[in-house]
Amino acid sequence: MKSVVVYGSRSGNTRAIAQAIAGALEEYGPVRLVAAEDASATVWDHCDLLVVGSPTEGRHASPPVRAFFDRLPSHALRGLDAAAFDTRLDWPRLLSGSAASDIRRRLVDAGANILMQPESFKVTDKPSLRHGEVERAPIWARSLAQAAHEDAARQAMAQPAVA
Repeated sequence: MKSVVVYGSRSGNTRAIAQAIAGALEEYGPVRLVAAEDASATVWDHCDLLVVGSPTEGRHASPPVRAFFDRLPSHALRGLDAAAFDTRLDWPRLLSGSAASDIRRRLVDAGANILMQPESFKVTDKPSLRHGEVERAPIWARSLAQAAHEDAARQAMAQPAVA
């Protein structure tokens, strides 16, 4: 499985989570880790899984991540397995908002197949990641890889037999 992890990060927290996710996904195949500001509109070419993450800023994804999605052609991610994550304050989502929810919506709008619910990794108001969040990221990534594997198997079984 070939994966691409696109992330936005200001303080380094989201980058640390993205690196942990990419490290775990390497167990399943090649991974490209790309900062959102460096991601071209075709960064997902030849990949099986796209993971996008951002810090939550103003209740939404950061400007570089929003700009990444703005560069995508309509339905550019049609059928591509994808997932979203964010870093956000450890407040109720109603108060903090969630970049991951914003990213999920943008992935769906671009035609992606969402494998799992968006995941939030919590930060303190310093800002720094809460204890255990970097360690939790690979666990989430492995669950994501398993979901991608199961989705690929379902799709293979749904393909008509070639005579």
